[in-house]
Amino acid sequence: MKEDIKISIIIPVYNAEEYLKECLDSAVSQTIEQKEILCVDDGSSDGSFLILQRYQEKHSCIKIFRQENKGAGEARNMGLQYAQGKYVSFLDADDLYMDPRALEEMIYTCENMGVPVCAGLRRYYYKDGTIEDYELYREYFEDGRNPDGVVLCFRDRQDEYFYQNYIYDMSVIREKKICFPTYRRYQDTLFFLRYMVSIEKYVVLPLEFYGYRFSDEAVSRKETYLEDTLKGIRDNAMIAKEYHLDKLKEVLAYRISEEYSAAIIKNANPEIWKLLCEIRTILFSGNTEEKKPKSEKPKSEKSESEKSVSERSVEIVCSFIAGNFNGNSLGAYLKKQGKAGVAVYGLGNFGMMTVEQLKKAQDLKIYGVDRKVKEREGIVIGPLEEINRQCDIIIVTPVKGNREIVAEVKKVWNGSVYGLGEILLKIEKQG
Repeated sequence: MKEDIKISIIIPVYNAEEYLKECLDSAVSQTIEQKEILCVDDGSSDGSFLILQRYQEKHSCIKIFRQENKGAGEARNMGLQYAQGKYVSFLDADDLYMDPRALEEMIYTCENMGVPVCAGLRRYYYKDGTIEDYELYREYFEDGRNPDGVVLCFRDRQDEYFYQNYIYDMSVIREKKICFPTYRRYQDTLFFLRYMVSIEKYVVLPLEFYGYRFSDEAVSRKETYLEDTLKGIRDNAMIAKEYHLDKLKEVLAYRISEEYSAAIIKNANPEIWKLLCEIRTILFSGNTEEKKPKSEKPKSEKSESEKSVSERSVEIVCSFIAGNFNGNSLGAYLKKQGKAGVAVYGLGNFGMMTVEQLKKAQDLKIYGVDRKVKEREGIVIGPLEEINRQCDIIIVTPVKGNREIVAEVKKVWNGSVYGLGEILLKIEKQG
């Protein structure tokens, strides 16, 4: 490691010609003079490599490396292999640094306060030109508070996203041998967690640091390399269990039940099912030795009242998949029971997943009850009193307060009322 290089900026590049120039300009313009910019071309087929070459000719701090397409994690690992800076920062090729003074101030803060990590703030850049402040850490700086930054402990927050918002002391990476796993998705969170559980404290500055370019592709990518995503969540769950990070367990359960649930159910296969069962065991089982998935859903000895909202949410995802695998899906079950119309109470994430499962059964009329949602394709939405006259069963989908909502609906509903988890469990037992 060369002492005269303060920071290494690592940029994985794959077919990023649309935004690459703006990205490189933001890195080159950082006021810290002792920097190197390591650009790793990950098998680009567009004009990205030519852009890199032209920038290298103008700026001696830029170094270019190439590899066949292996993914961003492998590209960042190559950058780490050659990095000579005391600190390292990661920048994606379609993103940018917003404040040219950011890295210099963050390095100064690390060295002045004796901490290995410093973070800044984040903004989203949308295609229509809109720029939006992201909430991460902003609560500490409202009304001009903490102008010199705040010192935080990772255990108090237990985040796993947004590793690009930080600069890291390379000595910790070397000492702990921290790198990015070879997964095509969700590999950055594991790098971040392994690093943050290795340190005690870090600092956050009120700097507008990282500009993240949000696109429709970012949403659609949730269905690509889904098995790698689940492997990443599984590995993070193991860290959460090892270090007793209960908040992180809740976050990971949220990833399964909210962010990735629709993609998981839609694309479920035996490998995805196996990983999902393993994650569930790690997050919610007290048996630390039971880490291998079983052929069927792990059974819990807890009563329903003892389970957290997150545990019940993950169970619902598992139940949807189990029903689809054994040919006894929710819609098919209700058709066998002679039901002609079903009302879905609550059209949030689980409500819409329930609707999608019901649509698989032909000629089953679907109704919706929701105070906020007025229109959804293929669903007749109306107040409880009106829907009550058109079908004989209602499924209450919100997980939080489910029992209480079911009890209230039963007071005014003429037909059968089930909580979503309750009816899915009933189907599983019969299947």
